[in-house]
Amino acid sequence: LMVLLAGCSQLQTREALTPADPVPVLQLQNWSLDGRIGIRYDGEINSANLSWQQQPERYTIALTGPLGQGGLRIESDGRVVSLQQAGSDEVHRAATPEALMQQLLGWYLPLSHARFWVRGLPDPSLSWQGLAQEQGFSQAGWKVEYDRYTRAGTLVLPEKIRLTRPDLRITLVINRWTTDPPH
Repeated sequence: LMVLLAGCSQLQTREALTPADPVPVLQLQNWSLDGRIGIRYDGEINSANLSWQQQPERYTIALTGPLGQGGLRIESDGRVVSLQQAGSDEVHRAATPEALMQQLLGWYLPLSHARFWVRGLPDPSLSWQGLAQEQGFSQAGWKVEYDRYTRAGTLVLPEKIRLTRPDLRITLVINRWTTDPPH
């Protein structure tokens, strides 16, 4: 019994973190994250590694792993979005990442809004509604829920996020945040 109790005392407990003050998080313009994404769409479940680098108007998102296609890379310079699938030299372009992903993949991650959502914020350009007794909100036809938070420098940012709409469920688990201080 003593050995069992001693072993239990060695278990680490995860600190229960709450969302950060939204002002410094909104000011965070240069950041990156690495993690995993799970996608449930049309009866299929796929997962991939996720790497996202964000600057104020530019971003690069790489999804690597199964995804049925082996992966893809999405980039934007603030004007045009490009998507390239792994193993292909062809680069597809469009005005929005959502239109491009829907056309090529049959589903989309709402990237125009998700750059706010992954930081734990609703997109300030759209109306939103808080979820009763849950951590999250509804916006642009999506339910955004936060299951866990982690420390990233002086900020507390989401670690596990669920994005759902009736036909699609996306789960993001962020393993590492890199943040630059607001300028």
